[in-house]
Amino acid sequence: MKNVTLKDAITIIQRAFNAMDKRLLDHGEKVSYILLKLLQASGNYSDKEILRLCTVAIFHDIGVYKVSERNRILDIDSIAPINHAIYGSLFIKYFSPVSDLNKVVLGHHFTQLEIQEKNIEDIPNEALLLGLSDYISLIHLRYNKIDNILIKDKIKDYKKENVDLYLKALKTTDFNKGLTNNSYKDELLNFFDKKYISREEIIDYIKMLTYAIDFRSEVTVKHTIVVQAMSYEIAKLMNFNDDLCIKIKISAMLHDIGKIATPIRILEKPGKLTEEEFETMKNHAIIGYKILSDLEIDDIRDIAMAHHEKLDGTGYPFGLKDNEISREARILAIADIFSALMAVRSYKNEFSKEKIIEILKNMANSNKIDYNIVQLVIENYDYIVKKVKEKTDDLIKIYENLKNEYRELLNKFL
Repeated sequence: MKNVTLKDAITIIQRAFNAMDKRLLDHGEKVSYILLKLLQASGNYSDKEILRLCTVAIFHDIGVYKVSERNRILDIDSIAPINHAIYGSLFIKYFSPVSDLNKVVLGHHFTQLEIQEKNIEDIPNEALLLGLSDYISLIHLRYNKIDNILIKDKIKDYKKENVDLYLKALKTTDFNKGLTNNSYKDELLNFFDKKYISREEIIDYIKMLTYAIDFRSEVTVKHTIVVQAMSYEIAKLMNFNDDLCIKIKISAMLHDIGKIATPIRILEKPGKLTEEEFETMKNHAIIGYKILSDLEIDDIRDIAMAHHEKLDGTGYPFGLKDNEISREARILAIADIFSALMAVRSYKNEFSKEKIIEILKNMANSNKIDYNIVQLVIENYDYIVKKVKEKTDDLIKIYENLKNEYRELLNKFL
């Protein structure tokens, strides 16, 4: 696996957000850039601190999963502890390498007056700086230019010293030009490109993105959790080395990334999809392929996006067949099917062990999936299920506890 920088992780996440809603095209990047310039203007932060805060800024809207929420954050006059800020802070708290900065996201829609009046504890000034950066970006999004009068009018909301930082940054930065012609991108991404991230951090960032996308659909998030664990266990049984097993695990975590653009009515439909709906669902594979392209991670992309390919060439999105489908992709395809068969849906119960084995055998005998891998799975069926349960129970509990904590925070701030 190539050395990965923070720029690579952020590019994947930004592309995913762009696929979800074009109205907020590159919004996270723009907010991060504005915050970068404010923090640099202050002179009170190290490069390491700025890097972490700008990373949080990229993800500040990661809790957005409802259309109604996206509509609200497009309103520059909406300053409230709305749902996405709470969700986003919890995602960062539980599923990111910058978990200690979760309250920066939690408080980015509060004003300093609200923080004082509601006696909200531990909301740092960086939350107000993020809120100001968010506000500036939305002004530019709405008017295609930044009116400094509008910024000065927000002194009571975001603090005079924070607005003064923006005015100071203006002396060396042309925000209007940079945000309009996208020249800000190179400066921001070059800043992120200086930070190499570990294998564990890569998994943490991908996990955060996966959970944020899938939160719209409880079925989808649990499926992803099981598929990544199952793929890993099958790879271990095939005696793949640790690096390859981790690569397969990461690919499995990303395999449904394209579903960020799939309508929730299709993801959660309680019954069989129509032909038209199925065609829409199939698009997630090619959308995922595009999100993961041109990032020097073609190996991961090709494993992740071949999970619906079939050995006889009848799969999608590319109709690959036989040796065109790697062993790694074959493992992921079988784990994807296995997980789906084990799942309980509104229109079906969990299939029995005998039924799952029968379906896998039939698909293998029909040259849809790899016969030898299926045989390995059948021979180790109970072991795989036991290991997957051990490795996914805690994750699923965190996910379910997150929903409870969200409700508690929402009640607290209402």
